[in-house]
Amino acid sequence: MTFRDKYRAIWHDAKLEISIALGKFARLFHKHSKPNNVDGSINLHLGCGSIDHPAFINIDGIPAPHIHYIRRIDKLSPFRDDSVDLIYACHCLEHFSHGQVHKILKEWHRVLKTGGVLRLSVPDFNLLTDLYLATDRNIDSVLMSTMGGQDYKYNFHKTIFNEASLSSLLINAGFTKVQNWLPGSSELTTFDDWSGRVLVFEDQTFPVSLNLEAVK
Repeated sequence: MTFRDKYRAIWHDAKLEISIALGKFARLFHKHSKPNNVDGSINLHLGCGSIDHPAFINIDGIPAPHIHYIRRIDKLSPFRDDSVDLIYACHCLEHFSHGQVHKILKEWHRVLKTGGVLRLSVPDFNLLTDLYLATDRNIDSVLMSTMGGQDYKYNFHKTIFNEASLSSLLINAGFTKVQNWLPGSSELTTFDDWSGRVLVFEDQTFPVSLNLEAVK
């Protein structure tokens, strides 16, 4: 990394932290209205980014007008034990160290009601391996999906998953009935995000996401 690149990265992170601080301050005076679901359900969208689904409370570290809580998604202290019906998190869990994953899943388990659902999407290491081999071991084909964009400090991947490993982590965190879920199969599984996206190389399409849900 050149001095200019290093300076640019430091300046980008500094601007981000200032933006987050200002966003949190602004929330003291103006809060985005939370959804009032007809069935009374409380749904959390962790790491929602630019997505604003009307049935979800949005939680993200990046300030934006539609974000209800500007905060880290590994600690859900604003929510009581057994108070949430559904948690949705797409391509977020891999941004935490593999040593933190169990603790994070336990925290998400804590806030869910009995019978509540944790719905996850993460990069699938098995699918990425298939892609890597299909592209004659071209590292560039899997670099971003494996390591993250790395264009700001929150966009780094720190662990990997496949169905067996993530299922085991969910069971060890106290969840039951782990199963696949299909993007676009219902209102609460339809998002413009990585859960259903594919990568295209040499006119071939490759899915990259593992989509699992688990019941408390």
